[in-house]
Parts: sequence; C-alpha cells; structure tokens
Amino acid sequence: MQERLQKYISQAGIASRRHAEELILAGKVKVNGRVVKILGTKVDSAKDKVEVDGKKIGQQKLIYLVLNKPKRYMTTRNDPRARRTVFDLLPAELKNVVWPVGRLDFDTEGLLVFTNDGELTQAMTHPSMEHEKEYEVILDKELSRGRIEKIETGMMIDGKMTAPAKIKTAGTTVHIVIHEGMNRQVRKMFGELGFSVRNLKRIRIGKLKLGNDLPVGKFIFLDKSQIV
Repeated sequence: MQERLQKYISQAGIASRRHAEELILAGKVKVNGRVVKILGTKVDSAKDKVEVDGKKIGQQKLIYLVLNKPKRYMTTRNDPRARRTVFDLLPAELKNVVWPVGRLDFDTEGLLVFTNDGELTQAMTHPSMEHEKEYEVILDKELSRGRIEKIETGMMIDGKMTAPAKIKTAGTTVHIVIHEGMNRQVRKMFGELGFSVRNLKRIRIGKLKLGNDLPVGKFIFLDKSQIV
C-alpha cells in the first residue's frame, strides 16, 4: 500500500510528521538510493527502501504511554544544567524510542503523553485541532467574579489575546480548561491578574484523564483509542 513519505517516516518512529517534512526538505531522506526532496512523494513499504541520514528504516510497533509527571523534572531528553528529566522515569529500552507529546514546565506536574507515533503527535499538538487541556491550579488567594470573567472572555498576555477559557473555582482551588499552547500560559494568565500559582497540575487532554490510581512519577501503557 502506498502512503506519503512523511507519514511513513513518522509511523516508523523516527520523527513527528512535521519534523519528517523538514528532514525531506533538507535532503536527508533517500528512497531506493535516491535523495527525495518533494513532500507528498508516495512510497510502498513492501517494495521501497527508505533511508534517513543513511540508515534504513521500517515500520515498528507503535507505543503509547502516560506519565504522571512530578514537579522539578524537565520535559527533555537532556538538560545542560544536569537537572532531572522525564526520561529518567522511563525504562532504558524506551528512552530513545518515544518522545513527549507537548511539554510541561519544570514546576508543573501531571498528565504527559509519550509515543513514537508521529501522526498522533501531529493530531494532538497542531493548533487547528484545539484539544482541550484541563489544569488544577492552587492559588494564593480566591478569585473575584471580575477576574473570573476576564479569564472566561479572553485576556492579553505576551501581546496576544487568549481564547475564552472555562473555569470553575472552589476557594483557592481552580479548574481551568484551555485549548491553546502558549508558553507557560496558565501561570502567566493568573500572574497578569495579580495571583501567585502555588501548584499547577494538568489533569486532562481531550478525553484522556489522569487517573487517581496513577502515582506521581509512574507511567502506564495505553491503546491509541484511549488517547484520541
């Protein structure tokens, strides 16, 4: 069966589809010994030999897992300041196979998806998909009605207007639902309103919820259908 070259590369666990496109345009991909730089080139996994950076690739088993990320871990493979990373929490055989879908800040905990499925990564991270992300926030003081309305209607941070958010409060505990991915968006929104975030935890992405039975620092394997 023929499929687009960038899709074939992403499903081989080499890179996300977006990164696969960059590899193709950079001349790092060969099909049957010839460099291919045209996006959308079709390949047949049963007949064609595909190489990335000189290494032959093939389809591999797709892996999906969810980590309950602790605070004070970087969402990266390596940190120049030698801080702990989320890959320290995964078994050695997976560390160079999967990648995180999106990221969580150093001091943010909660739901973090890992996979080697480039198509899933694209589906979950592309802005046009608008997947809801829900966070549990502990603030230093209670929100007033006026500040809640600012969050619900959209507010300016870093020179950009946020989309309307959903919010529920119970004292200083707040549940906020957004679908954007601005850098440190939740912290900046509350900071702009004069609040300090004492704890921030992501508890849901789309239909995928962080279960209470998954301890902090542990992970579980899932099926793709449980994620999207």
